[in-house]
Amino acid sequence: MLRYSVTSSNTVSLITGSTINNTSVAIHASVTNGGTTYSVTSLGSNALSGTATANVSIPNTVTSIEQGAFNNANLTSVVLPSNLQTIGDFAFGSNQLTGLTIPSNVTSIGSGAFRENNGLTSVTVLATVPPTITTANNLNDTFYDTATQNRGDIDLIIPAGTGAAYTTDPGALWTGFNSVTENLNTGDTYVYNFITYEVISVANSTVKVIGYNFSGGSVLNIPATIPNGLITYTVTEIGNNVSIGNTVNTANNITALTIPNTVTSIGTFAFPNNSIETLIIPDSVVTIANGAFANNLIMTSLTLGNNLEIIGEFAFRSSNLGSLVIPNSVTNIASLAFTDCGLTDLELGTGLQSIDEWAFSNNPSLQTINSLATTPPTIGSGFNETFGNHINSTQGSTVSFRGNITLIVPDGTVGAYATDPGALWTGFNSVVESSTLSTSNFEIENDIKIISRSNQIQVKYSNNINLETFAIYSMTGAKVMQGNKNTIETATLSNGIYILELKFNEGRVVKKFTK
Repeated sequence: MLRYSVTSSNTVSLITGSTINNTSVAIHASVTNGGTTYSVTSLGSNALSGTATANVSIPNTVTSIEQGAFNNANLTSVVLPSNLQTIGDFAFGSNQLTGLTIPSNVTSIGSGAFRENNGLTSVTVLATVPPTITTANNLNDTFYDTATQNRGDIDLIIPAGTGAAYTTDPGALWTGFNSVTENLNTGDTYVYNFITYEVISVANSTVKVIGYNFSGGSVLNIPATIPNGLITYTVTEIGNNVSIGNTVNTANNITALTIPNTVTSIGTFAFPNNSIETLIIPDSVVTIANGAFANNLIMTSLTLGNNLEIIGEFAFRSSNLGSLVIPNSVTNIASLAFTDCGLTDLELGTGLQSIDEWAFSNNPSLQTINSLATTPPTIGSGFNETFGNHINSTQGSTVSFRGNITLIVPDGTVGAYATDPGALWTGFNSVVESSTLSTSNFEIENDIKIISRSNQIQVKYSNNINLETFAIYSMTGAKVMQGNKNTIETATLSNGIYILELKFNEGRVVKKFTK
């Protein structure tokens, strides 16, 4: 039974003398006596002090918890009411609290209010104006810990932008905590190691990269996660204009870029006009937006992730790639995506459905296209030529390069690609079915390991088989090298995609490799 004292015509306060029959106590928002209903607005001095109360439910009608209300009880946790304004001296002293959230309406917390809760490790304060507290290295300190004789074991979490008011401004009282974390809201920005992040979701603790300060250097390593005090955020997006601000034509100086395998999208003009030579897009990335890596003129190596679906307009325009493999996951390549990229060999994945106009324009050295899709992707022709020299629209024409290119297609699809009525893949130098480039005709794949380096290939295999000969073919089927050694020097080969045929005493294996 809980005892109350009337404090006004319609309010009461919980007072001492209550009979507690178990460790859980529910304080009601209102009580009725003699036909009158009273609102419970305060918990009086020493109301449940010294009881065995382990869990308590406090209604939101309570605005004050007075001196010693729960002192020396047995509380292991407490949810303070949202309308609470004041907490009295020693109100929750000598309990077993480990975590605590102080509502936004609290303006003052008395001396020793949470003293000797020696397991208390985390305090979250929701008030943007710091509540007054007592700071002293003795039992009167609001958060005195017997073990440390201060508050040095407690991590403090406060609202975004209030760090100075709580901890560093003249007269700030919330000092001496183990750590201080400013809680961020959705849309808030946060700088960590020269990279600016924006919070995407507070609930999921996710952020996106929105800017980079070049004081951090020319090598940009984006981490998978970033800390903010007690909170760890996962980097899931790269936003627009990361390295260029709002000026698309700005020249930048990023020479190396690492993208973590947590990022799913890369925004418009994220990293154009830099000097990135080698780029690996992780498997987590699904979309690369317009102009994301345009005008990285010295880029010679590009590896696209296996879950990439969309490549935006002029995403990689103007580079020096040579060879390029489009993963099976990609469904669309937008216009001008790989124009002026110095391409010589191109492999298109099985999932590709459409390639927009001029996507691979201005690549006059392109010699081989290996399309793996059994249903031919749609491509542009005429003025909208996908593989050609893109001429300005005012000149009214586009020169096709198809006559210089060997097209390799899956077995049985030459008609669909090139000869059936309405076929779009016409005018190529030749169309070759891929059967001559098929893989192994025997089951020893697991016994063979091929290591490809810049100027050398090593073939390793078990003692159960013997290498008899090797041959290397270009993607047009021309034999360019042969021999019988398991270390193959490839320095004389031009950059591109090749076929390696290995003949063993037990059969034949065929592998593709990129030089």
